[in-house]
Amino acid sequence: MPVLVRLKLGLLLALLLVAAMAAQPPRLLTLLSSGEGALDRVALGSLLNTLADRVHCANGPCGKCLSVDDALALGRPEKPGLPGGPVLERRHIARLSAAAALYLSDPEGTCTDVRAGRWATRADHLLALLEGPKALTPGLSRLLQRIQAQAAGGPAAEEACVDLPQLLEETEGAGAPSSPGPVLAALLDHVSSGSCFSALPTPQYFVDFVFRQHSGETPNITLAELEALMQRLGVGRVAEMHSDHGHLRDGANRQGPVPLATPNSSSSLWDTVCLSASEVMAVYGLSEQAGVTPESWVQLSPALLQQQLSGACSPQPSPPTQDQLSQAERYLYGSLATGLICLSAIFGLLLLSCASCSAASHYIIQTFLSMAVGALTGDAVLHLTPKVLGLHTHSGEGLGPQTTWRLVAMLGGLYIFFLFENLFNLLLPLDPEDSKDGPCSHSHGGHSHGVSLQLAPSELRLPKPPHESSRTDLVAEESPELLSSEPRRLSPELRLLPYVITLGDALHNFADGLAVGAAFASSWKTGLATSLAVFCHEVPHELGDFAALLHAGLSVRRALLLNLASALTAFAGLYVALAVDVGEDSEAWILAVATGLFLYVALCDMLPAMLHVRDQRPWLLFLLHNMGLLGGWTVLLLLSLYEDNIT
Repeated sequence: MPVLVRLKLGLLLALLLVAAMAAQPPRLLTLLSSGEGALDRVALGSLLNTLADRVHCANGPCGKCLSVDDALALGRPEKPGLPGGPVLERRHIARLSAAAALYLSDPEGTCTDVRAGRWATRADHLLALLEGPKALTPGLSRLLQRIQAQAAGGPAAEEACVDLPQLLEETEGAGAPSSPGPVLAALLDHVSSGSCFSALPTPQYFVDFVFRQHSGETPNITLAELEALMQRLGVGRVAEMHSDHGHLRDGANRQGPVPLATPNSSSSLWDTVCLSASEVMAVYGLSEQAGVTPESWVQLSPALLQQQLSGACSPQPSPPTQDQLSQAERYLYGSLATGLICLSAIFGLLLLSCASCSAASHYIIQTFLSMAVGALTGDAVLHLTPKVLGLHTHSGEGLGPQTTWRLVAMLGGLYIFFLFENLFNLLLPLDPEDSKDGPCSHSHGGHSHGVSLQLAPSELRLPKPPHESSRTDLVAEESPELLSSEPRRLSPELRLLPYVITLGDALHNFADGLAVGAAFASSWKTGLATSLAVFCHEVPHELGDFAALLHAGLSVRRALLLNLASALTAFAGLYVALAVDVGEDSEAWILAVATGLFLYVALCDMLPAMLHVRDQRPWLLFLLHNMGLLGGWTVLLLLSLYEDNIT
């Protein structure tokens, strides 16, 4: 009889064990890694009951706001209003794990999201935030801290809690990748089994980290290793050591803190986590209200040493800002900008070929001339100078409004004296010698040195047809010999003029290309501002060069070819600046030279031409000059003020 009783008891225990195993929900990490199985309504109901028992709200029990239908709806996030299927498939385990982690960390907020139909969206957002090796560890650590804060009860003192390295090890042991979904599934498995969690490293970890560095036979840190440790910390004094080679003085060759490598043992997960002051105090169980006592400071010191030696809190190199371009984009945008600048030669030909609008062409040239002065000086002062001085860097920190307006005040001083000199020229009586010479006549040695920038309407006449036996393409009213029907004999200086102009223009355009390339390498905003400045000053410059070539006796076709050939050197300068992989310091040097070039061309070449030009309608010219100058400055000022708002 006793044997029969024992047999019945054994069968009963076996049945109870089988029933318990059948009632226990399957492990989520196993489902996720195996690729087989699903969660039915019974398993989901058991999991949701466990979640409700593990959380505690500030105002008391949280209540049961999660239902099985809510969990099944996670399988159809694109149809929030429709009920889910009969089971939750394996491919939705990651979303379920993230959704459950949100509930454990913020039950009240999650209940609100569930009622609003945002639970699945919030879960996907959490998975996206934890993506990446550098985001997974600190993100999970903060998540575990919030879960600890919402826990309904604390574990026993002797109970070993699950920490973040254990979760990652279990995920790798199951054959699943160390991604947010499997790690959160492992966390949810431990929640179902009633485990507690440790969101921060243990106090002993920091001591172990410091002692992991030395490779001696003794377990203690030697004097030499202590000196090396203090050198990495940037503290202590280098002892004076006399030898045949000299001696080391205090502080000689001292370097900044160097991240410590620990080759003697596998580095812990916490080696790359930067802890805040409150988190360090939480590691040692110190109250933030009570502060750190002298006794507890002895405990804290290993943590501070570890944070310094590991380099976990060292500033990381900032990623490229949004306004910086890729290498392909630099070549594309730089080529487009340089191509538009080179087309200004074609624009000059169209203006000069308009025989019926020579007077209008003259005023158009003068307007572009003043716009060029405004664009060149505005770009040099408002954009390039801050770049050169490091006031506007790649970190995305723009100029403050006060600094920008101080730079505007510099341009204001230039404008005030420009107005004074212009008004003096308009109001004071004209010098008889200037009246005798005629408009824009600064003749020396048989040709005008100011022909590039000071073109009177009469100088923009088209060449006569071939049957009228005139070979000049540009005539001057004050030169009767140029109006003769006989072929004009060119002086040696005039015959050499096309080559001098072409060579100088080629070097000038090459420098412009370097400036544009360096500007686009810095940022697209700087490239845009510099391209605008170069374009505005290239239009009158190319017009003047084209007119000078015609004045030297070249045909229109040959003058155009020489002008285009010299313009192509801008592409050479552009590609040289982009091909050489220069750093921010090298860019600053190139932009500094470009700033000097822009200021010289604007203030020493173009501005005097504006001040000394003579016209029958001086007040119209005065108005056009002011409109062009202020317009160029206004465009560059608006770009300087609002460039950070442009995306």
